Amino acid sequence: MPIRFPHVVAVTVTLAVGLAASSVAQAWYSAQAQVPPPGKMIQVGDHRLHLNCQGSGAPVIVLESGLSGWSQDWSKVQPELAKQTTVCSYDRAGYAWSEEARTPRSGVESMEDLRTLLHNAGVQGPLVLVGHSWGGLLVQLYAQHHPDEVRGLVLVDALQHDMYRSMDPDLRASYQRHMALLTGSAAWLAPLGLPRLTNQPASVVLNKLPPQEQAQARAFALQSKNYRALYHEYCSIDAALEAARDGAPLPQIPVAVLSTNDLSEFPPGWEQESLRKHWIDGQRRLARQTGGRHIVVDGVGHYLQLERPALVIGAVREVWQQAAQLPR
Repeated sequence: MPIRFPHVVAVTVTLAVGLAASSVAQAWYSAQAQVPPPGKMIQVGDHRLHLNCQGSGAPVIVLESGLSGWSQDWSKVQPELAKQTTVCSYDRAGYAWSEEARTPRSGVESMEDLRTLLHNAGVQGPLVLVGHSWGGLLVQLYAQHHPDEVRGLVLVDALQHDMYRSMDPDLRASYQRHMALLTGSAAWLAPLGLPRLTNQPASVVLNKLPPQEQAQARAFALQSKNYRALYHEYCSIDAALEAARDGAPLPQIPVAVLSTNDLSEFPPGWEQESLRKHWIDGQRRLARQTGGRHIVVDGVGHYLQLERPALVIGAVREVWQQAAQLPR
């Protein structure tokens, strides 16, 4: 049966109106997520970043979140550590309360953003840097570029700089194409409200957060800018890994490496057995490379700071105590 032109027009108009309405709704929901931040908004170049510092004392502990994560990821860890010293979490450009930068941030630029943020906020070192996943690579870059400022590292299921280079080339190419398509599509569709309508927030840990944090985190995870931040950060991983490989050796400081044998709730594809083993081997290499104490946690997923906060707190305190004994 032939399709009549008026019917095509009607369907097209209906779709256009529906997408326009969804886009308006997405903009409205994004605006509603802008509640007052718990910390301070600090100018960093052309944008402002949210910095939340608690407690007092030194060395200062700085918490760096993973890909698609922000300060709320540390809500089970930060208050406990703040009983002992100053502890700062923050949101990278585009995430949660932080503003987007005018240009996408590379890994090195994100690291330098953190350094400028701390300086502009008057946060004085020395620092103990704690990084999860992608954030673990960023804190390694910080220690490589500014070794005099860092007194300790805690790497929580962190990226290791040979992660891609040591992978089977065909498997790597397939995985990277898949993830670029996934994150790129989400960034493009988010302003139309489609991820919100299909309940696909730019975070996989919402139900692991403390109950009082979940509603706010969900609102942030459905903001268009969060999807853009996730896409731009994913695209910068290769360059950051290369910068870490080619950079100076890490300083001789206390290091702890925490890792899991279970990659549940990891980015799509890593549940494959071959990739799971590749990740675990990378964690062993990371411990050898850094000279850190390797703590393997069985039976938990990738987000140790939310699933085993007491263990992460203990490891951070141990490194912090060792760092406090180092000469300034």
